[in-house]
Amino acid sequence: MVRAGLADPGTMRPLHPQLPKGARVYLPDEAARKRHVEARLLDVFTRWGYREIVTSTFEYADVLAMGTDESVQENMFKLVDRETGRMLALRADITPQIARIVATRLRDEPKPVRLAYVTNVFRYDEPQIAHYREFYQAGVELIGLEKPEAEAEIIAMAIEGLRALGLERFQIDLGHPDFFRGLCEEAGAEPGRVRELRAALARKDASALERTVTDLAPAAHVGEALLALPSLFGHEAVLDRAAGFARNKRSAKALANLAEVYRLLTIYGLADAALLDLGEVRGFDYYSGTYFEAYVSGFGASVAAGGRYDHMLARFGYDCAAVGFAFDVARVLSVMEAQGIAVALSGPDVFIIDFTRDKTAALSLARRLRDTGASVARDIISRGLEESVDYARAQRVRHVLVVGSPRTQPEEILALDLADGSERVLAVAEVLAEPGRFFRGVGHA
Repeated sequence: MVRAGLADPGTMRPLHPQLPKGARVYLPDEAARKRHVEARLLDVFTRWGYREIVTSTFEYADVLAMGTDESVQENMFKLVDRETGRMLALRADITPQIARIVATRLRDEPKPVRLAYVTNVFRYDEPQIAHYREFYQAGVELIGLEKPEAEAEIIAMAIEGLRALGLERFQIDLGHPDFFRGLCEEAGAEPGRVRELRAALARKDASALERTVTDLAPAAHVGEALLALPSLFGHEAVLDRAAGFARNKRSAKALANLAEVYRLLTIYGLADAALLDLGEVRGFDYYSGTYFEAYVSGFGASVAAGGRYDHMLARFGYDCAAVGFAFDVARVLSVMEAQGIAVALSGPDVFIIDFTRDKTAALSLARRLRDTGASVARDIISRGLEESVDYARAQRVRHVLVVGSPRTQPEEILALDLADGSERVLAVAEVLAEPGRFFRGVGHA
């Protein structure tokens, strides 16, 4: 007989632990690699003088929308606040949150303000290469600095971050959307025509670009400049070539800004890692100035991106310059795996196996070692020594302490070093008194 409200176990359907589309679980080893990446990047940011900020995962949707582009707003995850009835949204981009915080609570802080973050964001996009609907970012925002030194600083930080992670064969694609905007204005292109030009440039479709320019029928030098955009790609020589096309004020100013950023990167010794690309339009809607993406050879998506967005804080009533960038942590992990970059994964420092009923020695040793900063796990399952040691190896344990071994006296323990295979018999009292004397490198003792 089955009690009311309880299903018969024999008739229960099997549970399929399927995740929603675009979700991901990081198992312990994967989580350790993720934390490694985030810690390395945050260390780089900290050494450049940036301080960490933590923002709320959700806010009122209308507040977030003030600083979020329409295309991103459409992909927000939204829910209703039961208390107020107002619509809430999970953050789809942390930059608008930081812009609002600076425009309100940090408005009177001395400039520039340097902020760093490691966080998750949510977008209802179709999952992309190593990119999910919940994804993790590590990045910075530099507020209140109009000079090209700001762009040079964040690009240099991005390169240092790539190197800190051990990544190789990477490059920074560097452009400035105002160069293209200036040409469109000079050509008198309507918004529809601008979209057509952008689409052709994004696809690297030379024939479509030529047709659109022909239909637009701009002045000869403007048409020549628009058609030349896909070829304005490379190192310093690109600046000289582009100078011949920058006859309008907006394009000329953009090129001068880009040239100064490139000059500063040269002083940093990083110009070889940067490729100028004046035909790049992916940052057109978001960035007001210099824009860059970081790519690694053999990986089909950027692992980091950023640039200048001076308009963002103005949306919250505070006209202030801003520049920033972010790494996509999952993509970085994929590239590291592809390049064979190992991350040292460790288990507990000490594993205690106890065959006694009393437990006093095992619990005292565990507490004492943890007090020194060591990671200590106990084998609470009753099983043979060999099985317990095999378990410890699988958990990447270095030191195994056996309490109640037939080979030791009641006040002694058997210490096994799984790294070198050595064994020692130690007095419990001596280990409790000076654990660092017996286990160097374990904890802080």
